[in-house]
Amino acid sequence: MNICGIVCEYNPFHNGHMHHIQKAKEAGADAIICIMSGNFVQRGDFAIMRKHARAEAAVRSGADIVIELPLPWSLASAEKFAHGAISILHMLGVCSSVSFGAECDDISALKALAKILADNSLDSAIMSEYSSGISFAAAREAAVAKHFPELSKLLKTPNNILATEYIKALLRLESKIVPVAVMRKGTSHDSDNVFDGFASASLIREKIAHGDDFSALLPPASHEIYLRELDYGNAPVLTQDADSSVMSVLKRFSPEDFRKYSDISEGLEFRLCDCIAQSTTLKDTADLAKTKRYAHSRIRRILLNAFLGCEAHFSEGIVPYARILAFNRTGREIIKKAKKRSDVPVITRPSEIKNESKKAESLLALESRADDIYSLFMKKPFSQGSTYTISPVYVDI
Repeated sequence: MNICGIVCEYNPFHNGHMHHIQKAKEAGADAIICIMSGNFVQRGDFAIMRKHARAEAAVRSGADIVIELPLPWSLASAEKFAHGAISILHMLGVCSSVSFGAECDDISALKALAKILADNSLDSAIMSEYSSGISFAAAREAAVAKHFPELSKLLKTPNNILATEYIKALLRLESKIVPVAVMRKGTSHDSDNVFDGFASASLIREKIAHGDDFSALLPPASHEIYLRELDYGNAPVLTQDADSSVMSVLKRFSPEDFRKYSDISEGLEFRLCDCIAQSTTLKDTADLAKTKRYAHSRIRRILLNAFLGCEAHFSEGIVPYARILAFNRTGREIIKKAKKRSDVPVITRPSEIKNESKKAESLLALESRADDIYSLFMKKPFSQGSTYTISPVYVDI
């Protein structure tokens, strides 16, 4: 069986995501395993809808299994986000390919760029550019442009950057998983346009927040699940609704407190404390702290990690388990196979973690606290501690 992996957030699951799954199947995939962010996402936001509902939408729309990417990797840089997700697919021992959307579907070019970046041969050139005061991403692009001008163009768009990071992770893991690029269809990342029924997830979230109609932009199953969650009082969950809570915690932070978290360097902790003191919202803080060197998304991730207590040490080493969020009948058979082959435990019941490592236990405890915090911003919060009792969603198709 050709089992294909997809790394995703599905925030929410929209027509472009279903198109991607369909393309993966047209390319020969017999089954799809998705590695999906949980209740917090890589741009430094609360997910618009809880993770089990988003996972169910994916399975009802073509995926076979959805596995959670734990919080420390979901709220991380592109490199760490990609490495965490790809490492899960690699360790499962059942995946033969990984498919990703990109602005360029020339897999040879993407592989060439990933190989250059994976072997660290440009590190000194990148640091030289970085010393000029620009961001790491801009420094890397500039360094590649000087040595490989054609390949540097791939670093100008977000999905190509992630695609390169996925391939780089495969190389570093020495994985046999084959990368497959699918040309993105419709609008670009963060576009405010709709094209032929396709729209960016950011535009859809904006429509949800403003109460505008977005039904044509989601597959029927995904839209039905959103309406169900809305009716239950579970959605939408909006980052701005948590501003008072987030800021009340962050205003207690000292520069020393911030040093426990990833992506803190060069005195950024002092800048953050100054900006927090002047702000009342997460957005205002990030706007004030942003510079040419420090991207808005990096600042938001740091702030949200600090609010949630997701310290840097949690993302050290490998992801210690693969937790199932949703699956169907095909997925059930793959889970059985993965449990025999996987290098990490495949978890269907959180209580199973008690028999695993201390790292796994502490990671799940962190995830549980974050889930409890997330649920407080639903109109009808879940019972606290539900992470340990909630089961994966089984879709009987």
